[in-house]
Amino acid sequence: MDIIKPLIGGLLFAGTIIGAGILGLPFALAQGGFLLGSLLLLLGGFFAYLSAVQIGVMVYDQQEELPLHSIIERYLGWRMSYLSLAAILFSTYGALIAYPLAIGEMAFTLFHLPSWLGTIVFITVITAFLSLNLKESNKIDATITLLLTMLLLWVVFRSLPQVRLDNLLAFHPSRIFSSFGVIIFAFAGHLVIPSVIYYMGVQRDTGIKVLGWSIFAVGLLFLLFFTVSTGVMGSEINRVATLGLGKHLSPILAIAGQLFSVLAIITSFFGLAISLRLTLTKQFKLKPYHSLALIIVPVLLIDLLLSANPGNAFVKVLNYAGGIGSALYIGFIPALIMADKRYEFNIFLGRSGARLSLIFYGLAILYTVFFT
Repeated sequence: MDIIKPLIGGLLFAGTIIGAGILGLPFALAQGGFLLGSLLLLLGGFFAYLSAVQIGVMVYDQQEELPLHSIIERYLGWRMSYLSLAAILFSTYGALIAYPLAIGEMAFTLFHLPSWLGTIVFITVITAFLSLNLKESNKIDATITLLLTMLLLWVVFRSLPQVRLDNLLAFHPSRIFSSFGVIIFAFAGHLVIPSVIYYMGVQRDTGIKVLGWSIFAVGLLFLLFFTVSTGVMGSEINRVATLGLGKHLSPILAIAGQLFSVLAIITSFFGLAISLRLTLTKQFKLKPYHSLALIIVPVLLIDLLLSANPGNAFVKVLNYAGGIGSALYIGFIPALIMADKRYEFNIFLGRSGARLSLIFYGLAILYTVFFT
């Protein structure tokens, strides 16, 4: 069997998951302390795996390549399809709003520039590239994912001597769920599962294993980054984690950390914007430049409104994007299909796993809407 395509497919899925959500993850997990945060990360990773398996088997059940919301329509009808599309748009716009806020926070912290200026410069540059109609390349994206992973691992392992045990012993159970949506968002790369599976062209069992190993590898990377961030910064952990780490590490490590952040944000923003532009063009029959304007203008206006406190807004926006949008389209709606007795799927945990997913993602949505 050709292992190149499964390897690239795994890197594509892993790269989509890693994205820039990893930057806000340590702050979200640290709210309950290291031990509780680690358990929460394990829980989020487990349900992300369940959802990936559920979506994966639905993709293999199709006779043609379809986007996720179209697959959902075949099982639950057009109303659920539009609900899933709305959830995808909500989560994607949330991410596109959050990423420039992180850049604004970095501009203010590192260069003492107004955060709104950093946000505007970033959006202007990325808009120029998007207007060139550049397309994603699977091999290039996989290479970038590999480089980002190596860069982050280098920062993590070089930072281990700075970890303090007392920082890992903090315990705050009352705050553990305050940013739970960020954790769901951080694992939410499921939108690309159909394209990854069709790219790999492998049998179902192999494809599902690739998805599972990708989530496991990313979860391990998240845990390492969370351990170092919490162990080094303790209660001073920053909402954009690499900014806080930079104050405690050598100049070279600090630069490497910020380079990782910028590359992760650029690649994530670019990939999501291309995907959203394609959705707006095909689903709503918009012209390319109209769809680009519909992406950039709302993002810019909302970011300018939130730029007074970009770090805090960054985490809050990710929390709502993950706790509502991502929880709906990657977890709750696919679990509804798996739990439906009209359909028979031979998957891990079967309908019991689907019911657990419904409870997990349903509670996450309710908590995000009413208690955050």
